[in-house]
Amino acid sequence: MPSKKKSSQRHYTLYLDESETHKHNPHTHKKYDYHFCMAGVIVQDDDYYILQNDINVLKGIIWNDYTIPEDIILHQKNISDAEDGRLDKNKYPEYERFSKNINRKNFYKELKTIFTKGIYTIVGGSIGESELNTAFSISGKNNTDEYLICLQMLLENYCHFLCLHNGIGRVIYESRELKADERLRDKFYHIKLMGSMYIDKYTTGKRLLGIDIVEKSANCAGLQLADFVPNSFAREHTGISQSKYNIFSTLKYFRYDGNIGDKDRFGVKYML
Repeated sequence: MPSKKKSSQRHYTLYLDESETHKHNPHTHKKYDYHFCMAGVIVQDDDYYILQNDINVLKGIIWNDYTIPEDIILHQKNISDAEDGRLDKNKYPEYERFSKNINRKNFYKELKTIFTKGIYTIVGGSIGESELNTAFSISGKNNTDEYLICLQMLLENYCHFLCLHNGIGRVIYESRELKADERLRDKFYHIKLMGSMYIDKYTTGKRLLGIDIVEKSANCAGLQLADFVPNSFAREHTGISQSKYNIFSTLKYFRYDGNIGDKDRFGVKYML
């Protein structure tokens, strides 16, 4: 009897971004109830050309008056700033058009079309920073804990996804500044080496390839898609309403469910 051919492993990349949001007291003008979310999209490497093309098509539709719209880098914050009248028009003149409702509506319509192809999967983690500080008697801001906790939650679910799909995968994260990048890299390799609460070190070592820190100026399509993921989940976790035009229902639908329909556990997990 002929031996069964061993199936080849699939290669994936998790494009990650982060977002922090908070409530605002209109009487004291103080910010409170901070929530931090780290989330992104899993893309099979063989499908990346589809994502690259879809992002460029979107840019061509929105900026059809530009000679090379593909060079524009998508950034959710710039769209929000244009909506709220906070945009630096001298620095980001290409985003001034989003002060108009119709342009924001059209943008999110096109962005939704990219996700509804169903080839991208969302994972992430969100944590209530104030609740974390209260629970563990932490005074002041503790970025180290929030990054480690969220990274551990989402890497556990990423590994679960990779095991289920006979895959191996890397992570790509947008660069912030040198020291912060190195701290994040250290946390990633600590989890890869030691495992976590639910995933043993053999599995993390076998399934996780590494992490690449990429500059925004690299115009990475995967990071630009991921840029529109974490803020919506951070808003929901905080109890803040979504922007007038958004794709949050679509993002929730395409969360990873662990193959058992549990998107809250395996997709974007909320803690505290």
